[in-house]
Order: sequence, then C-alpha cells, then structure tokens
Amino acid sequence: MSVESTIRQISGAVLPQAVRFGLRRVLFSGDRKRCPLCGSAVRTFIAHGGSAPVLERRQVVGGMIRLDDACPACHGGDRARLKMLYLEQVLLTDGRRQRILHVAPEFGLYQRLKRETNIDYVATDLDQTRYRHIPELVTADLTDLPFETASFDVVICSHVLEHVPDDRKAMSEICRVLAPAGTALLMVPLATDGLGTDEDLTVTSPRERDDRYGQYDHLRLYGREDFAARLESVGFEVSYFNGFDQFPALADQLWLNPRENLIVARPRASVG
Repeated sequence: MSVESTIRQISGAVLPQAVRFGLRRVLFSGDRKRCPLCGSAVRTFIAHGGSAPVLERRQVVGGMIRLDDACPACHGGDRARLKMLYLEQVLLTDGRRQRILHVAPEFGLYQRLKRETNIDYVATDLDQTRYRHIPELVTADLTDLPFETASFDVVICSHVLEHVPDDRKAMSEICRVLAPAGTALLMVPLATDGLGTDEDLTVTSPRERDDRYGQYDHLRLYGREDFAARLESVGFEVSYFNGFDQFPALADQLWLNPRENLIVARPRASVG
C-alpha cells in the first residue's frame, strides 16, 4: 500500500467525509472547472489511476493514469461522470420514480444522485465504516444481498467485482435484485490487449497482485470479452455505452475518456 493510501486511510478514520470534502473544496478553490458531480468550483482537476506497469502493458482501460481527470474535492473521475451521463440522458428521462442500488458508492456520484427527487436511493457495502457520511447505508455482502428479488430498477456497481472472490455469484445477485426491465451499470478495469482474464485466487501476496492485476487488493484482471461472457452466463444481456458515440458534445464537456465504455447489463427475458 502506498504512503498516500495510508495517509488517506488515517485521515478517513479521524475526519468525517463531510469535513474532508469541505477542506478539499477550500484548498482547491478556483474558477477553471466546475465538477458536474459535486458542484465544486476548482482551479484544477487531478490525476487519477494506477501506476503498476501491468496497466500500461495490457492497456487497462479504467486503470491507467489519466491526467487532469478527477475532481480534487469529491474525487469523482471520468467513470463516475460517464455513469452520470447515462443516468441523466437515458435512464432518468421519463420522470418516473426509480429505485437505485448503489454498491460501494463513489462520493461524487452519491453527491449528484442525492439531489435527484425522483429516485429512491439505497447504498450498500461490506464495510460500513468507509461510508459514515451516507445515512442508512445497508451493510451487505455482494454475494448475498439482503434485498427482495426484482426490487431495484437500477444497480450501479463500479470497480467492485474485481475485489470479490466469487464474482459470478455477485453478478447473479445483481441480476436477481433487478426488476425484469431493470438495468445494471457495471465497470471494472478491463485489459484491452486481447490476452483475456488473468486470475489465480491462490495468489495472496499484495505485491504479486499489484504486479499481475494492477492493484494490491484486486483478485483478477478481466479481459473485456471474458467479463461480458461471465455476465451472460448468469442471465444478463450485455451492451456497451460510450458517451462520445451518442452524446459527443456532452461527453466532451464532461471530460470523459473516449476509450472507456459503460457496461450496460439487463436481465434476459427468460430469466426469473
């Protein structure tokens, strides 16, 4: 674990998220950019991504460092803005009330969603202490969700499944809690070199995981086609959303990564 990560963990244990957020807003205050997630006016965005050599070697989209990418106040990066674009332009356009499950909720996207008046928002994570700023967060294992079948219209799960030993069970649970016409918005770091998924659950060394998967606590590095195949094996139909394909002007305004796709997964009609 890096020194920066250690410092963040220590400060997170001492200072509430709301306090840290407020301090960062003051520290980075400026007029160059306004974060579309949290609304902060800042003088700069900051770099976001990992530095492990495997990320560049395998061209891992969602893992490689992008400069001038993340809001320094809420830490929301391009992938959170991509999900926001899809929600605003595709899923939340008809005005009907929708129930959203947000797994391991990113602070910036949480800030944006809590301003919506037509959603019932539920957040969940295995470690409640990381999300003390979110009232009534449900502590839950993604492989055993305590929610009724078909109880959500949308499930958001970003950069979580690569941490889960039984990822197929987690995918199956996401599919189970979705309504038949529901939508899962999923993202993981994806290797785009065509060499497939690298996975060995017997690897427990943080250093070896960092070398092979790009982060010390990742359990695998997905290939794009393999990830889609795993989702399809548990009952999903998979498509991809790239903001520049459908909303190029908005994607440009949101400083999205043109190589990043949002994985849109919907339960097959025959499931359930």
